[in-house]
Amino acid sequence: MTAKKGVGVQWCQTTVVLREDILVQAQASGLDINDICNRALAGAAGIDYRPQEPAGAIPAAPVIVAQNGALSPGETVPPATSRPAPPAGIHPVINADDPHSPVAVKLVPRLPASKQPAVLPGRVTPQEKTEAHPVPEPAPSLPKTRKTDTRPGRKGTAKESPIRRFVAEAISRDDGQETPVPKDLLYQTFTRWCREHKVTPVPDRRAVTIALKNQFALTEKTVGGEPCWMNIRLK
Repeated sequence: MTAKKGVGVQWCQTTVVLREDILVQAQASGLDINDICNRALAGAAGIDYRPQEPAGAIPAAPVIVAQNGALSPGETVPPATSRPAPPAGIHPVINADDPHSPVAVKLVPRLPASKQPAVLPGRVTPQEKTEAHPVPEPAPSLPKTRKTDTRPGRKGTAKESPIRRFVAEAISRDDGQETPVPKDLLYQTFTRWCREHKVTPVPDRRAVTIALKNQFALTEKTVGGEPCWMNIRLK
């Protein structure tokens, strides 16, 4: 058994009996058997264990961590003209807290258009963004259709109703006295008006009756055994 000197500790070589299948699997997995054994024994013995540093290792340079906050009294920022320019092709980073940043950016030489990178590292071009997320085409708008009136005695919209046009052109109200108009006479007048105005198809008698009662509030009455419309006159 030999010993090697380290910083404050000594390393000794000894023989450890290992099971063959464990040794083969550990070597195949690239495990550091010395380090694993030392850690296990140090933990069982309650000893602080630090891995052995390889011979000829160069100690790492110390890292200086600056504290947050403004500059201490007497500390100055070196002028922008004394700072080295960034290598060609690397865009400068602007520090918002540095009063000399605008001057430093202006002093950076511009690259010719032929040597400037087309896209900054990590950026996505508009073409790649469009290919990754294509904009859906708007759905074709349907032509607007006029709302039709499907109630009995109506054709098209309310303005195109032949019954409404007939009442406006051929009937006048007379609320002063009872002036009956037989229903048969009114319907015959209406069918003749439809032929003259080329209205087809002609609404039937029932549709005309319902429209005159519900839409124009005409009253009905039987006069001399004949059903009539009251308080109206035919023009």
